Amino acid sequence: MIVIGLTGGIASGKSTVSQILSELGAVVIDADKVGHEAFRPRTDAWREVVSAFGPGILGQDEEIDRARLADVVFKDPGALERLNTIMHPLMRRTVEQKIEALRCQGVGVLVLEAALLIEANWTDLADKVWVVAAPESVVIERLCSRKGYTGEQARARIASQMPLAERAKHADAVIENNSDRAALKGKVEALWHGLRLSGTANPGARLAGDTTWRQKVRDRLASRERRVVTREGFRASAVLVPIYEKAGEHYVVLTKRTQDLEHHKGQICFPGGAYDDADGDLRFTVLREAFEEIGVRAQDVEILGALDDQATLSSYFVITPFVGAIPYPYVFEVNRREVEELIEAPVSELLDPACYSSQTAVSRGELQPWGHYRFRGHSITGITARILEQFLGLFFT
Repeated sequence: MIVIGLTGGIASGKSTVSQILSELGAVVIDADKVGHEAFRPRTDAWREVVSAFGPGILGQDEEIDRARLADVVFKDPGALERLNTIMHPLMRRTVEQKIEALRCQGVGVLVLEAALLIEANWTDLADKVWVVAAPESVVIERLCSRKGYTGEQARARIASQMPLAERAKHADAVIENNSDRAALKGKVEALWHGLRLSGTANPGARLAGDTTWRQKVRDRLASRERRVVTREGFRASAVLVPIYEKAGEHYVVLTKRTQDLEHHKGQICFPGGAYDDADGDLRFTVLREAFEEIGVRAQDVEILGALDDQATLSSYFVITPFVGAIPYPYVFEVNRREVEELIEAPVSELLDPACYSSQTAVSRGELQPWGHYRFRGHSITGITARILEQFLGLFFT
């Protein structure tokens, strides 16, 4: 596994670069989210920070109000150093645990996005350090328009950070974010392909054989506008739509859930599960769950893109389906506590009109269209059928 340490000043565009790398197939650890978790009430970090800066930094439900804390520390270099002394060691331990877990799962490329990667002396966690830079005038405009800062506040935040020239001394690459997203994406893609050419990593070439169909799926998913669902009170989750090619025929892999699980007992599903705050990224969620349920290692999955989000009104999940190519033959390791049966379904059979019927149902007062597949004695319905129907319709009809 190669680890890219991604850093840069405030409002430089780190998150955009991180998102582009995720789209290219990397798994992302966001150090800022790790910090959010550490700030939860009654954690060790919470107690130390409140003790150091007083209860005035607390907001509702005794959570640390990051804006109030920022007002304190960014006006006083000594206070900022004190905060970093508390937080950096605690966050580093968590980050190290996440990196090791992803390494064990066989992830190919990991991005560690951390604003203070260099200041916290975390560069030893990364194989490559990429610094994102933007002109100061652009950064000030972003801070004023997006965060409501005054010009004076924006300049104070910039002045409190490590100068770009110093960051650049530690960088293997400096990514100039001085134009639009398309130009930035081109620069990031060039660095990504450079990883492949250097032999340091080989993302996107993990599978043997003809790549034509995989590229077709990737291009189709990238060119369409994906439906994103946001519903209050619903929990984020992800499933993997695993697909492989055998003797010119494509197969999708599904599972039949056991009766011991809390949700969707005995149903036909794709491998997947709920997002955990420790995941940091839905791609990590789906790779973790696929490994736990059917033993598919992250290094053997080429994520080709994502289908439309789906909401389950019965169990309050929003599901993001990722399409992932896996090699054939593959030795699955089925977790029998969660999976009663592994189903490898030829696409040609699923496309048979006799296999499919259209239905509707009322769920929590909403009329829902359901596809219904009957496959070798199995009934595939609900959200799984809807995902399957969209997948087959996009690529095989």
